[in-house]
Amino acid sequence: MIRMKFESPLRHKEEAFIEFKKEFGHAYDSQTYHLLDFDRFCIAKYPDAEKLTEEMAMQWAVIKPTETSNGYLSRITTLRQFGKYLTMMGEDAFILPDGLKGGDMPLLPYVFSMTALNTFFSYADTMERYYQSTVRHLVAPVMFRYMYCCGLRPVEARRLCREDVNLRTGRIFIRASKYNKERIIYAPDSLLALTKNYLTEISVIFPDSTALFVDRKGCHFSQSTHQYLFEHCRDGSGIKASGTKAPNMYSFRHSFATHRIYQWYSAGKDIGSLLPGLSAYMGHSHYSHTLYYLHFIPELFSDMAGLDFEQFSGIIPEVDADD
Repeated sequence: MIRMKFESPLRHKEEAFIEFKKEFGHAYDSQTYHLLDFDRFCIAKYPDAEKLTEEMAMQWAVIKPTETSNGYLSRITTLRQFGKYLTMMGEDAFILPDGLKGGDMPLLPYVFSMTALNTFFSYADTMERYYQSTVRHLVAPVMFRYMYCCGLRPVEARRLCREDVNLRTGRIFIRASKYNKERIIYAPDSLLALTKNYLTEISVIFPDSTALFVDRKGCHFSQSTHQYLFEHCRDGSGIKASGTKAPNMYSFRHSFATHRIYQWYSAGKDIGSLLPGLSAYMGHSHYSHTLYYLHFIPELFSDMAGLDFEQFSGIIPEVDADD
């Protein structure tokens, strides 16, 4: 399991920085993960360093072999902001310069095939009760289906409360997501039926919990516990990386968008008129982020040659790793 405690000589400054960000209303989940990773880097490479030096920062800013450009930029942006915070507090700290790039093109993210999805959920559905958790085998099949069927970001799934899901209408309230935005989406009937059965079992164990998806203590999942459960199901189901593309929790969201677009295309739908609705459903901050998924289709489905993807080539950006 991922260590969730800062332990390097910079730990007090890192903790103060996270608290500073949260006081201003930032969730700072993925950024905290990046800073924890930097903390581990400091322990391994600079165990006595009490200042953020240029050498440390630039060593950290080297792109990893399988890292996407967007993931790289997200990682170094966190350290750049940490440097700015330290400087603001009167510290002698190095600030990573703007303009650092991880490469010209991002690696395409992993998109589940239907076979891989069925394999993953078959494993999740048949998980045995774990001696350290009375609910893990109940939570996994439902939580990961929410992430795929509704295209949720991992943090959106973790933060769902029971009151956020209307089991009669299918209305789901997504609270305080990226950029602290909220939105309303609707779940398919099959997912609602699964949720009703799930809540019947969970309510017996944790009747007073407000969280929809509960950990072994009846609380919302932490990022590390969520990641651990995903990796357990992924590895247990035998799903491997495809080239440099490895499945991660965002693969459910990428697969949701990609599969939906392909379904529309196969049904002869006007994709251009449907994409704005998909963009709003997924909570994209820019419509162009939704258009980005059109680039995935030719890599996955060879029979889509009739669609003119070149018309979008000038406006499709490199999407942030958490979008």
